[in-house]
Amino acid sequence: MSAKIISRPESTLPTPALSPSNSIGPSPAFSTVLQSPAVSEFELENPFDRLEVSPDGKNDHWQIPECWGHRGASASFPENTKASFVEACKAGADGIETDIHITADNVLVMFHDPELHRTTNGKGLIHKQPWAGVLEHVRTTKAPHQPIPKFTEVLEILLQPENLNVKLNIDCKVENDPTKLFTLIKGVVEGFENWQTKLAPRLILGLWHPKFITPAVNILPYLPRYAISMSIDQCRKYFFDVCHGFSIMYTALASTEGSKFRKECQEKGKWICAWTVNDIEEMKSCGRWGIRSVISDKPELWREIRKEIETDRAKALKPTLQSYIQPFLSAKYYWFHRERLAREETEYLEREGGTFDIIIPEISLGIARPSSQ
Repeated sequence: MSAKIISRPESTLPTPALSPSNSIGPSPAFSTVLQSPAVSEFELENPFDRLEVSPDGKNDHWQIPECWGHRGASASFPENTKASFVEACKAGADGIETDIHITADNVLVMFHDPELHRTTNGKGLIHKQPWAGVLEHVRTTKAPHQPIPKFTEVLEILLQPENLNVKLNIDCKVENDPTKLFTLIKGVVEGFENWQTKLAPRLILGLWHPKFITPAVNILPYLPRYAISMSIDQCRKYFFDVCHGFSIMYTALASTEGSKFRKECQEKGKWICAWTVNDIEEMKSCGRWGIRSVISDKPELWREIRKEIETDRAKALKPTLQSYIQPFLSAKYYWFHRERLAREETEYLEREGGTFDIIIPEISLGIARPSSQ
């Protein structure tokens, strides 16, 4: 088996420091302009972006993007809870995006942060505390107060008759040991009856760090791998040849490099997801791009936009003046803001998981679907 060495791309451009600010949104005056009928009703004649083909390369027709609930329906219920996941399914989400951690007694739980204090009445690191007797009693501070769900409970939600088409995008947090994590995931998934046909085809592994790639291939070869990133450069350098898709910060996809990357993925048959998209205009941009999914805290909002698209796609997705000027009115779209976020994220990932500059074997992108025998 041959191997290749990958190294992080070097940037020669300085990153300007951001001025202190309480908001990265447009000023109240510009917000008023954006929301005025004169702007929202002014339609431009420019055709929207070339629409992507499906990754199997067999059809060249455009498809409406799916919507995956970001940590469930987290705008309405406490994030990463059973209530949030169930609500996302009820709201018509095509999938759920959630995060996974290992407890001290090797229980898989769905939680975003490595520590408990931001969203619950608990304290300390998850991986240093057992589920039994400790984490099972933790509750969210946001009402309705919810327990932390186990991975098994989320899969049980997916196996409800009304949810058999809902996907699960598992964000594999860098604080976990990848071999241990994937071994535990494998054990839970394969413990369900008919998992080969009822579960495996709907599960996706989301990977932040290159060190997760080889263990994912070796232990869970039947699950597709999506790189999660804030940086287009990192997706190209570290993940493009070894992942089936990409889950990327929306503003990075909306940039000039993001546009090029979307075309590259279209040509190579790779899926793209955008996060976290809660704005109507941004959702419609995702529709014009023809990406696989919109990851949103508000799946119910996408459901309404989807109805508009299904009724009259050309009218629903036709660019307006608002859609063109909006990226100029918020600092979150600016290069220096995106670069700062990407740099800080990379520093954290390498601090927790080690350098990105590792040796990765040549890997087949074929998905080894398990036999149902």
